[in-house]
Amino acid sequence: MTVLFDPEVRAEEFRGRRVTIVGLGKGRTTAGLARFLVAKGAQVTIADRMPREELREGIERLGDVPATLVLGPSSDDIALADPDFVFVIPGIRPRSPTILRALNRKIPVLTEMALFFRLCPAPIVGVTGTKGKTTTTTLVERVLSLGRRRVLVGGNIGHAVIQDVDTLTPDDIVVLELSSFQLETLGHSPHVAVITNVLEDHLDHHGTRDAYIAAKRNIVAWQGPRDIAVLNLDDPATVALHTGAASEVRGFSLALRPRHGAYLNDRQELVLVGGDRHVVLCAASELRVPGRHNVANALAAAVVGDVFDIDPQAIAGVLREFEGVPRRLETVGEKDGVLWVNDSAATTPAATETALAAFDRPAVVILGGISKGADFSRLARALTRRARGAVLIGRAADEIAQAIAAADPEGRIAVRRAASLEDAVAAMRELVRPGDVALLSPACASFDMFSSADERGNRFAEIVRETVLR
Repeated sequence: MTVLFDPEVRAEEFRGRRVTIVGLGKGRTTAGLARFLVAKGAQVTIADRMPREELREGIERLGDVPATLVLGPSSDDIALADPDFVFVIPGIRPRSPTILRALNRKIPVLTEMALFFRLCPAPIVGVTGTKGKTTTTTLVERVLSLGRRRVLVGGNIGHAVIQDVDTLTPDDIVVLELSSFQLETLGHSPHVAVITNVLEDHLDHHGTRDAYIAAKRNIVAWQGPRDIAVLNLDDPATVALHTGAASEVRGFSLALRPRHGAYLNDRQELVLVGGDRHVVLCAASELRVPGRHNVANALAAAVVGDVFDIDPQAIAGVLREFEGVPRRLETVGEKDGVLWVNDSAATTPAATETALAAFDRPAVVILGGISKGADFSRLARALTRRARGAVLIGRAADEIAQAIAAADPEGRIAVRRAASLEDAVAAMRELVRPGDVALLSPACASFDMFSSADERGNRFAEIVRETVLR
């Protein structure tokens, strides 16, 4: 396996040096990285091809950081004029012309996450997967916080952890949610690697499923025999990622009984297991978050807690109390027998299939956005089994409509189009009946209509509260 870039760099090497960060975006990673580099004495330039008016959120996050902004289509030429180092943020293609130009000119190219792994003195728990990352990361944080060690959370959630690296000690624990964007150039693996599942996502960025899977594999590729891989044994693609890795496997499963890990037994109880030790944590029915996928997420978090010697009954308490993560099967409210649910974080067809399976109710679903090259045929078949209606929004509306028509030639599913989220909620109100779930689970990215899935979900919740639940 090759790493595109990951040079050996020490923090003191940035003093007095010119550093360019390629990409500003919303500014979460860039702002934290810029603060760290400035504190180390670097002269920082931030380059982004987008115009200033489309980067307001990122500029606001930078605040008073003394960095030079070079924005607009000609930013590359100016930003790459004479830097000593170039950083690329997640989401920028590592083989983009800008990065390739830097590499061809022998300019060291780095990422915030790779630098953090080099400098971090604390053990790292990394969590990845096509879906379930944020929920599992949040559960792991809450479980590990029951112990005596300080827990820092970051990566794909929270702020840029590089700005905290100087405060960390070997007695702390760092929990990182790691996306495929962050993993694809990472030449390191965490001490504990959690993989929730490997489905299909971000083909618009990675190009192929194989490239996407290769990026995910980096979370275990460099683990040694003292490291631990916490794997979803029910997902063959996840198990296959560990082929050739040296780490110990602790599995979790809804159907199998691993020798070391956690599983769901025949009585639908969550059980920790290690050799001859079997500890029942709680019943699946005691979890407050819906869906079997959330049982799997809970099992994964329990395994990590066990790795760090957290008392099993304390782990069980966290699992029972956890009410979920906003915009991930989040209940907005119920009225007239209809349950309104915000699952805006479902940005792939597989995630929406999981959402549909989480409820024993007919569903009316808002679908659409940017497809990212996804195939909607399997989701359309799931809709024929579980949905009463679908309201389509965004650029992918035609693709989804065609998939539904192919799977439902008799037109049993009511399909509506909506120009806005407000119109979509209004259409849902006409379609739902008592006993239904009204579900925002778009199966697509949000960027055609919203700046993020979070903004989309927040707006959905506002509309429902204002027009349905009042």
